Amino acid sequence: MEFETKQFDGPYEVSEIQINNLRGILYFPPKSFKKPYPLTIYFHGFPQLFPLIEIIKRYNFILDVGFALMVFNFSGYRLSKGKVSISNQVGDALEIIKFVKKMALHNLFTLNDINIIAHDFGAYIALILSSKIRIINKLLLISPILDLNIKVDSENFRRALQYINRFLPGNVQGIENVDEFIQMTKNELSQKEFQIDKNIKKLKNKKLKVIIGEIDKITPMNKVISILQESNITPEIAVIKGMDHEYIEEKEFEDLKEKILKFFMKIK
Repeated sequence: MEFETKQFDGPYEVSEIQINNLRGILYFPPKSFKKPYPLTIYFHGFPQLFPLIEIIKRYNFILDVGFALMVFNFSGYRLSKGKVSISNQVGDALEIIKFVKKMALHNLFTLNDINIIAHDFGAYIALILSSKIRIINKLLLISPILDLNIKVDSENFRRALQYINRFLPGNVQGIENVDEFIQMTKNELSQKEFQIDKNIKKLKNKKLKVIIGEIDKITPMNKVISILQESNITPEIAVIKGMDHEYIEEKEFEDLKEKILKFFMKIK
């Protein structure tokens, strides 16, 4: 399948994507790689402050080894209409997979090599998704937030929502009434469909890896490992020395990049 109007960003062909309310961008690897391509889909976290093109720039090394890369905003974030909720984001993820399957029928993607990189809260959504469908090959979680049932009750979460509303207006839709949003999230978490401890026992993806900072204060390593012990897939755990929830130093990014490529490219 060819898109009607070809656009390029350096060596990469790029296309905007629109799936219902969702907006995103799809980058293809350099011309030296032939279709169908393996695909990596990026699931962003909360509150997702970076423009999509900045995420592409962070992960363009994926393109350089032959993967297509899709990045999008979940409902209610930045470019995508709607309101933020767990149910909406799971629904968004399912719509993205429908789109990917359709493109695979046109020989654009390799259907047995569809992968996800999920950061922060995006990891929670990716795990729920992977309990529902079998198409995901490799699932990579970076600094995952998995103890949502605890975080939603914390004063830090309330303060974060208030900060976003005050200083980042319009970046996240549906959190304007903090108390209402927190109660809605609690109601969602009361449903088995959205409980991580129920869904992590029935993952259908083939491989699972977690990359986490040694001193992650938002997602302590011991908490992540404790939750993942219940998974039906034994995860590979990689720790980046000295890193907090986000990488800051160039050395941390290079370590992150090496661990990502090792997972996707089977580098020994």
